[in-house]
Amino acid sequence: MVDLFGKKKLEDRILELESSLKDLESDREELARTLEKRDEKIRKLNAANQECNLALKDAEQRAAAAATSSGFGEPDANAKRSEKSPQARAVKTGPRELERLVKRLKECRTGEDDLLTAYLPDGKELVPEAREAAQAARSQRGWIVLKYPQLFTLLFVPPFPVRESLSAPGEVFTLAPLQEMMETPVLVVSAHAGDTFLGVAYGSGGFEVQEFVQSQVKEKHSKGGWSQKRFERLREEDIKNHIDEVLQKLSELAAKYGSVVRYAVLGGDQSMIKQIAPAVTLPIVERRLERHDEKRLDKLLDEVYGFTIYRI
Repeated sequence: MVDLFGKKKLEDRILELESSLKDLESDREELARTLEKRDEKIRKLNAANQECNLALKDAEQRAAAAATSSGFGEPDANAKRSEKSPQARAVKTGPRELERLVKRLKECRTGEDDLLTAYLPDGKELVPEAREAAQAARSQRGWIVLKYPQLFTLLFVPPFPVRESLSAPGEVFTLAPLQEMMETPVLVVSAHAGDTFLGVAYGSGGFEVQEFVQSQVKEKHSKGGWSQKRFERLREEDIKNHIDEVLQKLSELAAKYGSVVRYAVLGGDQSMIKQIAPAVTLPIVERRLERHDEKRLDKLLDEVYGFTIYRI
């Protein structure tokens, strides 16, 4: 029978349109799910960014409190004028603060390879926004850069040298090398005239070995009695004898733990460090360490394993 009115064609067209409608509805549902996932990702990223900011703010407050309790007080006029400089944005963090920050950073993840992690022995490959801060800090141990586009860039001065260059974009930050630094075995020497500490730490958790070298060293010249030259000569002899004792202890520790520790961290009196360093066979990392407190060696350990962070 001849289809004079094209009914068959119309029915086929209806079926075709119904099929297209189903495809469009399916596409709409898929787009709705994609938008929902994107919104959820944005919420999570904003939360992670807030967590990172809170962790850094907490570290800043701790650093400010430590400075106040150490008697540094309010910043002077020159410091106030430089508040906007990269140096003013530096935050020193101990192992515990860094662990909290790393935990937040692990929560940062994207669906694209746009999170940059860079471990750099020198500043040649630093991202442009980090170069000014790097010039201010002048690190001899290299740099670690974590960059989240449009959210933040963090520049780390590590406690130990960055040995290998690594620059890796990804969906997450590459944090394992940073965390490994917190478990780097070291031999620590905090050298001061008449009172030197030597210790071995397998990581930031505590000292495995503690040795104190204490001896009598004349502190200042009195007006009566000895001449200034004689006093200085006797003081130099005291210090030499003290350093000899330190070198003996250092030799014993190096012989026993030299195959385990990776670095000798030296800090304290610079004139003493210059005399001790030639006898050290391990790779040396010189640090500005505050005078150690026998009852608070955890503070010394925090300095040894501490990072300086610039938020850019």
